[in-house]
Amino acid sequence: MSVDRLPQVEHALQERVKELECVYRISAIREAHFANADVFLQGVVDCLPASWQWPAHCAARIVYGASSFETTPFHEGLWRLTADFIVAGAVAGRVEVFYTADAPVAPGAAAFLNEERALLQVVAERVSSALSHMRIDAELHDAHEVLQRQNQALQETNIALKTVLSRLEEEKREIRASIAGSIEKIVMPIVLELELATAGRQRSYVSLLRECLKEVAGPLNAQPTPWYVELSPAEVAIGTMIRNGLSTKEIAQLRCISAGTVRRHRENIRKKLGLQNRQANLRTYLTNAPAR
Repeated sequence: MSVDRLPQVEHALQERVKELECVYRISAIREAHFANADVFLQGVVDCLPASWQWPAHCAARIVYGASSFETTPFHEGLWRLTADFIVAGAVAGRVEVFYTADAPVAPGAAAFLNEERALLQVVAERVSSALSHMRIDAELHDAHEVLQRQNQALQETNIALKTVLSRLEEEKREIRASIAGSIEKIVMPIVLELELATAGRQRSYVSLLRECLKEVAGPLNAQPTPWYVELSPAEVAIGTMIRNGLSTKEIAQLRCISAGTVRRHRENIRKKLGLQNRQANLRTYLTNAPAR
């Protein structure tokens, strides 16, 4: 390399150093102002002139949507270099660099170096990347806030629902207590009077009716023990009689069926209740039948 070319090489190296410093400054501005697009874009604009050949004659501008960010002072010069940038898949703005009319541009020469054109494309890409990330971050933040509001609303709804369900349970308890009270205070006295006024087979039916009413009213004040849920209507009736101490013969007489039929019903009841091949007294089991 000749000595005469050393100043040119030194100048070229200085220009490349300025370009690298521009890229580094943009990265630093992005990290410092990631949540504020306006401050970021203004910072990028302010650092651009120092990276061009003639900073004293250079002005820069970034147009983003309806907003414009400019160096101070700013004049649209005679020479202009521009590069578009993309956000969300569409052109969202442009980066512009101007030289004023008094810039020392040689007649017939290009105002901007090829390296400066390439640098402006890099700047546009960095701006595009930063704004895209800011947009995604803002959308995620908004989505998070929406989810928080929805979660809060869901929690409030759950609290309200629990309150309603609690009230419904209380009302159900009150209704059961009211029905049980009515049976005890209104129906049972009438049944007792009827029981005393009848005799023989009719009295057995009335006694059975009284026991059934007691069985119906009992669960209204406590947890039910539905031992009968798997039985047929006939088996429920016979099971109720067995539970109230009636013998096979008495059940047969009351229902006008044979004792053998009653015994078959007893076997079916034991089978459905899981008592088959077990040494368990059917009446005792039905009297103390657990809830299912």
